[in-house]
Amino acid sequence: MNHSGISEIILGLAASGIQKITERGISLDSYLDRCPPEHRRSVSHLLFYYFRYRRFLDGLLAERLRTPPPSPVYGILRAAATQIFFQRAIAPEAAASIAVSAAARKGMAGLVNAVLRALTDRKLPTPTAPEEILPEALYKSWSSRFSPEELAEQTDALMTKPPFSFRMRCDFAPPEGAEALPGWGGFRFFSVADPGLVLHSDSLRRGEIYIQDPATSLAPSLPDYTQIGSFLDLCAAPGGKTLMIAERLRPGVRIVAADRSAKRQQLTGANCAKFGLAAEVVTAEPHELDGSFDLVLADVPCGNSGVFRRRPDAMWRYNPERQHELAALQSRILGDAARLTAPGGQLVYSTCSVEPEENDLNVAAFLKEHPEFQLLKSRLLLPSPVNDGAFAALLIRRQGE
Repeated sequence: MNHSGISEIILGLAASGIQKITERGISLDSYLDRCPPEHRRSVSHLLFYYFRYRRFLDGLLAERLRTPPPSPVYGILRAAATQIFFQRAIAPEAAASIAVSAAARKGMAGLVNAVLRALTDRKLPTPTAPEEILPEALYKSWSSRFSPEELAEQTDALMTKPPFSFRMRCDFAPPEGAEALPGWGGFRFFSVADPGLVLHSDSLRRGEIYIQDPATSLAPSLPDYTQIGSFLDLCAAPGGKTLMIAERLRPGVRIVAADRSAKRQQLTGANCAKFGLAAEVVTAEPHELDGSFDLVLADVPCGNSGVFRRRPDAMWRYNPERQHELAALQSRILGDAARLTAPGGQLVYSTCSVEPEENDLNVAAFLKEHPEFQLLKSRLLLPSPVNDGAFAALLIRRQGE
């Protein structure tokens, strides 16, 4: 197939992805998992740029559209506009021509041609101000919580391509050329400029490496591991934090890795087997579990505001109603975690969010409902060029309660 044909396939896949993600609520990761492997990287690059600069790109299109065209054509316009402004692999004029050809089959070549030709003639600076980038609801929330300097830093962080980071297990040596990244709790993280050095390495195949961001070590850094005989990870899949905590436990400790997703638990089981961890991998909702554990980790589903740079589509799902729904879900999981924590046991609550409703406020509400617990420490980690954002709190259940 010639280059033009491949470019049209990539445009079509990206346009379809934009339509499904914005209208049907499919996550970016889920859509990319369904892409043909040979085109995934190109489509991923295009979609990441679109969602990072959606406010800017949709604004440009809105200036030239009296009403939005049918969804498939709007997807073509959005994908092509992204190529015109943010991709160097294809000339703006070529991107417009391919989009016009794709729209011709839908009877709207004239509209697409007029809109995109106007865009190719414009030289506009890349937007950098928070109000030009963040969705309106998110901008309103963050500007009320952060100073202008902090808001600019957070916006810059989510627009920065994250480094390819990974954790070295135990005392294994990192690949040659790897640069150390800051971690927490003594866990060792590194990055490499060329991901292939890790992805095709013997170290990865042997289970010496786990690919994850340094922020994931925040929650495992909090517990006291000296008197733990049993450990439950309530939302374990795909097993990254289970594996991390297991390295701190003495031999013979019972480890249960639970999650409600049977599909994702297949990854948990595969990861535990790869790393030689004899964990009980269970598919169950938190309320379906029973028992009593010395350490319980509740790494709950969240709004992902600490990982927007890796999931830029997620920031477009932010709204106060969804925040309320997430906080209610997290509260229910915390209640189940409390029930499963033994007297004198430790409960670690964590998110990859930087929102108070999902973090400190949730913990405070939990403590009011569960006076048998006390908060020992908590920490909020904001996103930076070298790590994602995260929150973690360590709670202990009083003896005899």
